[in-house]
Amino acid sequence: MKYKLGGLKKLMGVLLAAVLTVSVSSTWAFAATTYYNEKTEQTVTRGVVYEKSSRMTDAGIQNLHVLKVDLNESTLEFKEVESTVEYGLKETAKKLLSDNGAIAGVNADFFGLTGSYSASFGPVLNDGELVSAGTSVNQGENQYASFFLDENNNPFFEYFKMNATFANDQKAIELASINKVTSMVFPIYFDRQAAETTSDLDKRFQDLVKFVVKDDVITYISGPGETVEVPEDGYLIVMSKDYRTNAANVFQVDDEIILDIQTSIDLDDMEIGFGGGGKLLIQGTDAPATSIVAGGRQPRTAFGVTQDGKCAIFMVVDGRGDSIGASHGEMAAYMREYGAYDAMHLDGGGSSTMVAKTVEDADLTVKNTVSEGSERRVVNAVGIFQNAEKGEIEQIAISPSFTRTVPNKTMNFKVYGLDEYYNRIEIPASEVELQAVGVEGTWNGYDFTPSQNGTFAVTASYNGLGASQTGLVSAVTSRLKPSGDIKLSKAGQTATIAMQVVDTDGFNHWVSSTTKYELADSSMGTMKGNVFTAAKTGATYIKCTRDGQTAYIKVTVGDHKAVATPQATFAADPLYKKIEKANDGAYYLNIIGTVSYDGEAKVEENTYADVRTKVRNTVDSNAEVAIYGGKSDVKTTPKLDTLSWNGGYRFLNRGGTSLAMVSAAKGGIRATNPSQYASLTRDLDAANNNTIVIVMDKTPGDFKSSAETNYFRGILNKYVSQGKTVFVVSCGGVGQWSAIKDGVRYINLPDLWKKDGSVNGNFSMLKLRVNGDEVSFGLTKV
Repeated sequence: MKYKLGGLKKLMGVLLAAVLTVSVSSTWAFAATTYYNEKTEQTVTRGVVYEKSSRMTDAGIQNLHVLKVDLNESTLEFKEVESTVEYGLKETAKKLLSDNGAIAGVNADFFGLTGSYSASFGPVLNDGELVSAGTSVNQGENQYASFFLDENNNPFFEYFKMNATFANDQKAIELASINKVTSMVFPIYFDRQAAETTSDLDKRFQDLVKFVVKDDVITYISGPGETVEVPEDGYLIVMSKDYRTNAANVFQVDDEIILDIQTSIDLDDMEIGFGGGGKLLIQGTDAPATSIVAGGRQPRTAFGVTQDGKCAIFMVVDGRGDSIGASHGEMAAYMREYGAYDAMHLDGGGSSTMVAKTVEDADLTVKNTVSEGSERRVVNAVGIFQNAEKGEIEQIAISPSFTRTVPNKTMNFKVYGLDEYYNRIEIPASEVELQAVGVEGTWNGYDFTPSQNGTFAVTASYNGLGASQTGLVSAVTSRLKPSGDIKLSKAGQTATIAMQVVDTDGFNHWVSSTTKYELADSSMGTMKGNVFTAAKTGATYIKCTRDGQTAYIKVTVGDHKAVATPQATFAADPLYKKIEKANDGAYYLNIIGTVSYDGEAKVEENTYADVRTKVRNTVDSNAEVAIYGGKSDVKTTPKLDTLSWNGGYRFLNRGGTSLAMVSAAKGGIRATNPSQYASLTRDLDAANNNTIVIVMDKTPGDFKSSAETNYFRGILNKYVSQGKTVFVVSCGGVGQWSAIKDGVRYINLPDLWKKDGSVNGNFSMLKLRVNGDEVSFGLTKV
């Protein structure tokens, strides 16, 4: 059924000449230049793909989230959704989409931010029926665009306008909206697209008066605040008591009325419609920003369609956090990049939210990082729907809760089926045959607890279908990492211990409930699991044991001095060894830090020359390659293949090892030279070596931007997940240190000279031995 207003007699016209098109001048910002783009794709359903694109640009990080919808799929549709709890109630986009049965979607139109209720600014049409529309937008200038899909599936974007009057033979009054409830200063048209009765309205607003209209006749006028039923074959005109008294007192029961609705497009031909902000693209060309489009880089949501109308694109760009957001011009460029020919803004800022249930998700999940820390309550969203019923399982998939664990820590697997539309179908564990290959362990339904270390895979079988998950690790514990010491004020109090272990590849694992805890002085209290209960005041310690390693937690109850504890134990890095060059087919590399002295103190010339010569002789022997990771003023001809620091990007591919030099001298790679991201990832991918060594003048943890630190580490983690061994070697300071985090080995090589011109006794050399997949390293003082 097409556009309707309760079957009433209507006079509809199309506003053309009365509408002014206002040209808005804008200052166009140049789009950011992208130097690295990490993309991930996940299937939502057949014809719908979710993609995350994380970009390092010269302006900062930009995280894009995109839903691509194939409109050729006959079982797919998208439409505006609102609260199913109460008309006009603001709820999170996730709840709106979940309650309406959508599989994905984004926040939609602009709305009033104050209060728990509001109305979208633009029109809403679903299934050919008008749900709501307002008369206040786009009257003076074009500001808020709307999307429409006509009955022939032709999409277009328009600055929609509407005027509406309600008249008897004495007076015509202007209506503020059709089914848009805001402040109720002016009358509104209200039908069953909104609600069946006015009870919810009457709770929100006092003394509302309702005209009941059937067959173009006022059949009843309520008293102020009286709840009335909305007629199935009619509608209400709802107004405040003051408006009824002062402006609408000429209307009476049995009046014949005329409802005159003028719209800028013929809604009779429309199937879908929803509002947004200004246009982004007009036939592939950037549209000027209208006056309501926020300037600068902001969190933004957009919607667009391809030129052939066969693909819809939903996009959210995160902002006001690690991701810097997008400008109007950048948003247009990104929508065009993804194929949009025409596009518009949706509400942005704190409203920007993308939600999807991919085949790997059991439920709808917020995919982007909302700028306010938690989802903003919005008045509507645009949902994507898969209308095909769940069918026969055609394939199965397996998903682990995590891919790394340690012995005796349980990991969960989910095996689910997918039909021809990629509808997810849950399968009971009792119907699946599961097997771990590579380590021993026990199964309890979908829970697997390995009993030993090793790399392993899990296979699943169901009704002749199979799936597997490879690359799983039950790691060796390096050390225990308790949350801190326990300090209580009196007997009877309790403390819960939070315990992690760090494995030998630097990954953390929570093991609070599977660690053994022993009180050194049992009279001080009791341990039940990981909970300590104090029996008296005093001091002791708790011995924590797991996987052959121990740690100790100091305990004080009352005003007592903490006791000393034994030393914690740890397992050494399995790659750390004494490296001595041999004719064994392996490739050897020597790496040192800064050799030259740039301080103000005077260094005796002979001493300076002798020390440099010793360093050169050491680094230039017993290896195939000598690497100077900092400034060097050694002038003698090198004996080995040599790569020296020059303050810029450099790359060397030798012996199955990729060695890159990257500068972060200005506080980060982006601030120094963002093109290094492009060079680094290009060269690492092209070389595809199993060992990666990145030499830097600043360790990533010292970047000025923690967001860039995390972003750079994310790039490193990508190579770790490919099974590569990654070293990040920083050169600077006077101390030598090393650490392992999330599979990456971070090593600092100190300078040869202290600031006062004396020789740094900590000056060290990193030695690497690479033989195919076998990698080891050692550190020796020079």
